Amino acid sequence: MPIKPPKLVFLSLLLGIATGIFFGEMVAWLQVVGDIFIKLLQVTVIPFISISLITGIGSQKLEDVKAIAFKGGGVLLLAWTFAVAVLLCIPFAFPDWPSGSFFSINLTETASTPDFLRLFIPSNPFYAYANAIVPAVVVFSILIGLALIGLPGKESVLQPLDVLREVLMKITRGVTKLTPIGVFALMAYLVGTVDFEDLIRLQIYLVLYGLSALFLSLWVLPTLVAALTPLSYLEILRALRTPLITGFATGSSLVVLPMLIEQCKVLITSAQTQASETAKERYQSTVNILVPVLYPFPQSGALLNLAFPLFAAWYIGSGVPTTQYPTLVFAGIPSLFGGNILTLTFLLDLLRLPNDLVQVFLSMDVINARFGTLLGVMHYASVTLIATVAIVGRLKINWLVLLRFVLVSLLLLAAIIFGTRTFYTLVVSPVYTKADSLLRLDLMGERQPSVIYTDLDNIAQDSQSEPADLLAIIRRGVLNVCYQPNEYPSAFYNNATPRQLVGFDIEIAHRMAQRSNVSLAFYPAHTEREGMELLNNRVCDLYMRTLPVSALRTYKFALTDPIYQSAVGLIVSDHKRHAYSTWQEIDKMDAGFRLGVDGSLSSMMMTRDLFPKATLTPIRDMTEQASILESGARNLDAITDMAEEGGAWTLLYPAFTVVVPQPAALIPVAYAVARDNNDLLISTNAWLQAEKSKGNIDELYSYWMLGGATEKKRLPRWSVIKDILQWVE
Repeated sequence: MPIKPPKLVFLSLLLGIATGIFFGEMVAWLQVVGDIFIKLLQVTVIPFISISLITGIGSQKLEDVKAIAFKGGGVLLLAWTFAVAVLLCIPFAFPDWPSGSFFSINLTETASTPDFLRLFIPSNPFYAYANAIVPAVVVFSILIGLALIGLPGKESVLQPLDVLREVLMKITRGVTKLTPIGVFALMAYLVGTVDFEDLIRLQIYLVLYGLSALFLSLWVLPTLVAALTPLSYLEILRALRTPLITGFATGSSLVVLPMLIEQCKVLITSAQTQASETAKERYQSTVNILVPVLYPFPQSGALLNLAFPLFAAWYIGSGVPTTQYPTLVFAGIPSLFGGNILTLTFLLDLLRLPNDLVQVFLSMDVINARFGTLLGVMHYASVTLIATVAIVGRLKINWLVLLRFVLVSLLLLAAIIFGTRTFYTLVVSPVYTKADSLLRLDLMGERQPSVIYTDLDNIAQDSQSEPADLLAIIRRGVLNVCYQPNEYPSAFYNNATPRQLVGFDIEIAHRMAQRSNVSLAFYPAHTEREGMELLNNRVCDLYMRTLPVSALRTYKFALTDPIYQSAVGLIVSDHKRHAYSTWQEIDKMDAGFRLGVDGSLSSMMMTRDLFPKATLTPIRDMTEQASILESGARNLDAITDMAEEGGAWTLLYPAFTVVVPQPAALIPVAYAVARDNNDLLISTNAWLQAEKSKGNIDELYSYWMLGGATEKKRLPRWSVIKDILQWVE
């Protein structure tokens, strides 16, 4: 006997999990299969939604549309309100797990403010369709549907559109047949490549979504119906159990709509046994209109998915400020007309979160979609039942039931939110490993022979009197480089055995030496002043520390062409990050704002220009900065640093995060040579320009500054085939 589709999807889910556990990263290629499945699902979304709205509204009478718009729409908003209230409570359930992340280019981009006029008003419908501006498409479709009402001969328009809608639905059903393959590929890729620490984080969203959906579908919505209609709570659940179970099993609310309509008619008729036949017919015809018209509108299960961007921000160690919650809701609900994928991609971009997190959502959605469908079926039934009673004028509030509903709802919601938080704080708490991901890094390329000095005593007295140009360095056979110790991720010791000096600056030094076929000698310069003295005393040829370019620094040494542009960042406690999100917010702070800053005169003056009200505290070197962060920075409100380096420090001290005040202040950074060594400056600039043109500097920037190194150098994922059976290495 053939396996039914719902069971086949469930088996594919289990098989995908098992495959990921067994093969590990060997199944990473299945991501391509999952991507193909996702794109196929998107093919018919926009035209199907548009045509459904046009035909659904255009086929009704004006009186029916008005009643549905005012009363049905009011009940719909009420149901949405409960769903939104729950989703906005979900972030309170996220535990305070330590988390840090490398610098992201997204931090330098100003958060976009949605243009609601362009978002909702279809001034150019063709542009809205072509660019998937879903709210504008919805408004345009509603206008067309309204214009068709009462239009003579509208059947000649509606009938072809009905046929086209069936064609699109047929295409969708065809793609849906590939669901087992898509589910298998997505789950195998996720389980095979994600770190186990990340899997623990993912289960929090699964648990919260499932509990929230059950709370809304089995308590909030049916109890609300019981409080506003003659129906009882148990009567509602008994009548709707078949469509609810069927919807959960299939993961599709569409397939249960006919069954749902019939059960709603049964409920309404049973509650109005004394009504005349004419009144009963009106009840039933209202149900026939409401359920199909409600279907194109987002249901409560879809609204609950708007909690995913909030989870995604916590998942990567960031956060969405509460001031952006209204944007999330008011921009997210209209976007839901286009489906979850379009909505979440749009919202992640809007909130400056990596949009590849959509893959994480889709991998979990094969589970969450079941609970979302369960909630969706109850949503359609509840709105239909309440609106039908309201339209025929039989709405009656049961205050006792309503009071019980409010009290029990608050208790249950508190139990879900704080119970989950407590459980994942006290019982399930993952070991923090992101600091190790930084400290185990090694150079991307090969090493040149090198000597690393830790003691500078008696070095200067043996130095030469004249600066060495490139030819002199080649004849000498050694490139002398000064670096800043413990400047993550530019120059630091990893935890290899024996420890190796690594980082962005160190790797560039190795590549420069390799190009000239010379060895390296590294000298520590703990402060900018030490670097200047070592250059002027001819101990070092290059001071390879990414220094912010300023006029004052040119009096100390000659600066190379910029290596890259860096944003000014602030290292702050996690709970304070939103207070420093914009320069306007910072300007409002009083003179008591305490800011730690690199102790060089150039850095102090540059920081004073950017933060005129701040009380500046000089930090001598990276060892002192580490000590300050280790102690919790109790005497400072923030530490200013280049954003890339600040991001790396937050990996070591996850109680802190790096913030880039908007709009981002970008400053070029460069290396230094002695002021009288113009020949070496010219040679170095020529080499840097050549490396930039080949993309090598960008590659190293991505590798060290943006966390690309952790992807390349992280330990292989555990798998059965490798770690237990040992069939592969």
